[in-house]
Amino acid sequence: TAMPPNNFTDSQRLALIAYVRSLHDSAASAVGSGDTSRGRILLEGKGECLTCHRVNGKGSRVGPDLSEVGAIRTAAYLERSILAPNESILPEHRFVRVVTRQGVVITGRRLNEDTHTIQLIDQEERLHSLSKSDLREYTLLTTSSMPSYQGKFSSPELADLVTYLLSLKGSDTP
Repeated sequence: TAMPPNNFTDSQRLALIAYVRSLHDSAASAVGSGDTSRGRILLEGKGECLTCHRVNGKGSRVGPDLSEVGAIRTAAYLERSILAPNESILPEHRFVRVVTRQGVVITGRRLNEDTHTIQLIDQEERLHSLSKSDLREYTLLTTSSMPSYQGKFSSPELADLVTYLLSLKGSDTP
């Protein structure tokens, strides 16, 4: 093909695929079919999303920041993530469970990792920087800490929530 070979990481490859797929989304998907203000109320209220996620400086840092999610994800991807979160966990959003040599158990979202260290944020939003040589156990969790919202939102509510999430494009977001 005309495209030269590249050496992308898994997360870069997933982001590129999401971007390319978003280019051919219909205009309706790009805008969303729900009501943005009702979606925001659902995110902050019934969905309790800010318990784990952060939007424009408000909420928790335990889960991924959603402030720019509308700029990088499609409506279909967002809906799938809400209804079946275990199907689309990006590597940078995986949770890990570690046990130190002293027997301390820490479970948190992996923020950064290299050959020798790992940085996590736990459920209390505490940051942990750990040397892998000081760990007795290291387990990459294969399920999302986010619950499925299948059956918890009506179809119109889900459309409202997805429309709100699509509106989140970063600092210009209302």
